[in-house]
Amino acid sequence: MSTESTESTESTESTGSAGSTGSAGSTGSTGVWEPHRKLELDVTRLRGLLAAYRGAGPDLMASLPTDFVHKNASLMKQEQDAFAAAEALSDDELVDLVKFFTLAESQLPGWEGGKRNPVIYLVRIIKGRGGLTAELRKWIKANTENRWLPHGSAL
Repeated sequence: MSTESTESTESTESTGSAGSTGSAGSTGSTGVWEPHRKLELDVTRLRGLLAAYRGAGPDLMASLPTDFVHKNASLMKQEQDAFAAAEALSDDELVDLVKFFTLAESQLPGWEGGKRNPVIYLVRIIKGRGGLTAELRKWIKANTENRWLPHGSAL
């Protein structure tokens, strides 16, 4: 079993926030694993994540409420289309979300995103706008051990 498959079975909390249509994968009462359900994020939820990040200190685990951490961990396992609403955000908001998800993956339990880290999707939006700077790429690389960041798979 791959590391990503193992990681995906470990996240069992529902998102429980506005703008979601399902929950993370979980084991039911019979102990059978159920796959992640697709989430559809809206701008309000993305801005809620921004507000939490902007109000947090450098240590996200110490700064963010435990229920926030648990309810939002499944964001790290979503496909790119779940983040379509991010197109409506400003460049500054996207950069802050990139920083949030980069730090969250390394600091928050259950937030391991691997090749599905939202940073990849958000960087694609920024790059499409011509706003991806060398400075941001360097910041991401300096703050992650995820080999997929910032661009995802080369294929």
